[in-house]
Amino acid sequence: MTITRADNYQWIALFAVSLSVFTTVVDFSGITVALPTMADDLDLSLPAASWIILASTLTIIAVLVPAASLSDKIGRKRSYTLGLALFAIGAIGVALSPSFGFLIGARIVQSAGIGIVQTNSYAIIATVFPANQRGKGIGAYTSTVGLAGIAGPIIGGVVVDALGWRSFFVITAGLAIIATVAAIRLLDPARVDGERKRSTGPGFDWVGAALSAAMLSVFIAAINTGSRVGWDSTWIIAAFPIGFILLGLFVWRELSIERPMIDLRVFTNAPYSFSMATRFFGFMSGSGWRFMMPFYLQEVRGFQPSQVGLLIFSSAVGMAIFSYISGRLSDRYGTRRWVMLGLVIVVLASIFYSTLDLDTPVALIVFVLFISGMGLGLWEVPNTTSAMDTGEESAINTTGALVNVTRNAGNIASIAIASSIVTGVLVARGFEPDISLVGQDETGMMADAFLDGSRWVFIALAVVGAASVLAGWRVVMRKPKNSAQ
Repeated sequence: MTITRADNYQWIALFAVSLSVFTTVVDFSGITVALPTMADDLDLSLPAASWIILASTLTIIAVLVPAASLSDKIGRKRSYTLGLALFAIGAIGVALSPSFGFLIGARIVQSAGIGIVQTNSYAIIATVFPANQRGKGIGAYTSTVGLAGIAGPIIGGVVVDALGWRSFFVITAGLAIIATVAAIRLLDPARVDGERKRSTGPGFDWVGAALSAAMLSVFIAAINTGSRVGWDSTWIIAAFPIGFILLGLFVWRELSIERPMIDLRVFTNAPYSFSMATRFFGFMSGSGWRFMMPFYLQEVRGFQPSQVGLLIFSSAVGMAIFSYISGRLSDRYGTRRWVMLGLVIVVLASIFYSTLDLDTPVALIVFVLFISGMGLGLWEVPNTTSAMDTGEESAINTTGALVNVTRNAGNIASIAIASSIVTGVLVARGFEPDISLVGQDETGMMADAFLDGSRWVFIALAVVGAASVLAGWRVVMRKPKNSAQ
């Protein structure tokens, strides 16, 4: 039986969605702590172990767009509970994995569930919250993501140390079961489905789904692995033409059938397109420090992993606090000032990170990390709200999917840029292209090379951030429909 209330139902739905996203983010962030132990237990090399995360990331991105079409076909509640069920089954499979191959398969199942949950989360929030409260709902949701990002490594570290890495996935499976029950009980199909495109014609576009998944997987895999295998490798050289061919086939397919998986006409809406461009460049610019700072603090400054976690903790706090604040401010004053302010803060933080050296005060680093989280929280929520507002109500599932695609693609592109520049500088100085070796060089010359590479990384990311500011300006100069602006 579904439990609903006539008044303030949006908060009931938000609780169900927040519980689900908390579970999935705790798993995704906590696995980074468990990964070394998993590698030792299964006798995996570092490149092999990295595929535990890479396979998960690729699966999530590949599933996002098809999941939007699936939700149109069967409804958001059914799709949402299906995603949670897949996540729970996959988590149990990971916990019981007898081999690396079995673990990867279980992780793919688990990540497919995450992709379905991510796609529907924004769509549900945007549907149940009225337009003048949408920013508040998205802000509260994003704060939950930030809090889960804090809790994941802490929970993962404690559980792995005390009970072993398999127990961590037993716990996340249990949380997923609780979230599934909550979704079944609290999500009312009549309220969460809204004006979705109900499929009465041809069935699910399996061809379009396959083409989109293949295209995204090829691009993301190439970007993510290029810095490790070399951008001049045969695989990388071939990957991008193949990706563009798949993209062309996907576009042709979606424009030529009666009921496409994704209506590409949404991109004829200029504010919507610029909003997505802002999102991609914003995450590319604002995510680089997440990859670089742990290496800087541990390999260059000599902090222990637990200390690094505590130092970076400040960024998650900043994001959680200001995600909620910016959501409320956007509903009251519009998205204009908060998008621009947040993006400018991200650019300024990148400029600061480009000045890091062996003597930069730790207190100053912690403060700027907090500011980085604040900047992300300030711009992401208004940007997401703008994207959900400017998209068509009947295609809100697709909008939710693309919001997550651009975030993940921006994050991966940022890591690829950072890794390529730093390893390139290391190789040019005669060192091995392995950032993890920086702390083992007693001469300090490798640390100097790393710092030089880092400066160029953050300068490049500041330039990318400037591009996001320009794209964001084109968005905020327009008044999106259903906006409080």
